[in-house]
Amino acid sequence: MSPTTTATDTGGADGYAVNAQYYDLIFPADLRDAVSAALTTRLAGARRVVEIGSGTGQFTETLLANLPDGGEVFAVEPAAVMRAALITRLAALEDPPVTVLPEDALTAEVDGPVDAVVLLHVLTHFSPADREALWARWAARLNPGGLIVVDVQAPQTPVAVPPTTMPGRTLGRRRYDTVAEATVDGDGLVWTMTYRVHEGDRLISEESVSFPSFVVSDEVLHAELGDAGFEPTTDLRDGLLAWRRR
Repeated sequence: MSPTTTATDTGGADGYAVNAQYYDLIFPADLRDAVSAALTTRLAGARRVVEIGSGTGQFTETLLANLPDGGEVFAVEPAAVMRAALITRLAALEDPPVTVLPEDALTAEVDGPVDAVVLLHVLTHFSPADREALWARWAARLNPGGLIVVDVQAPQTPVAVPPTTMPGRTLGRRRYDTVAEATVDGDGLVWTMTYRVHEGDRLISEESVSFPSFVVSDEVLHAELGDAGFEPTTDLRDGLLAWRRR
């Protein structure tokens, strides 16, 4: 077995150096399908959509599939290794109306107002001060009635998470899974993800990466977005939170 490598995910352009190769293999299929279905309902009719933290493009494809005629998506992804996977995925589609932006959420620019800003599995990287700047920046770029959509954050408070194995996919002879755990660090968490590769009963390799995580509850998000000029739209039945610009 190869030795375990422990690295720190610094986020931004240099982030996901370890994670990227495993990302699609370990992302839970049931969660992906549920979020995709929820996006289809929430964003019905949205013509210009900004996706912040597009990653490898799993949900970018969903956004594109549900655009009305003449619509377009702006995919914001600062991490070079994730962006490589994103562009490869999008390049396999036939002339998708999507523009990939390599800047981060606080510097990316789009021409003209948009109808929705989507942030999935990315808020963990934003400090409270960054979130305040984030909401203000994109509120100014949303049409009246435009939406901000995020996934429900877990955990909602900084509590330790014991090691938990999440099964992944199999490719050929090899099977992939992840062990996730978190320790409390002040008001936040430090997550450690260990990506394991198996062949039969043999562990072939494992790599670990640790990264700091900002914890934010639904209650805090409602307060922050209320202060930024938004009002909540619906309940949590589909696992997403959405606010509409007043």
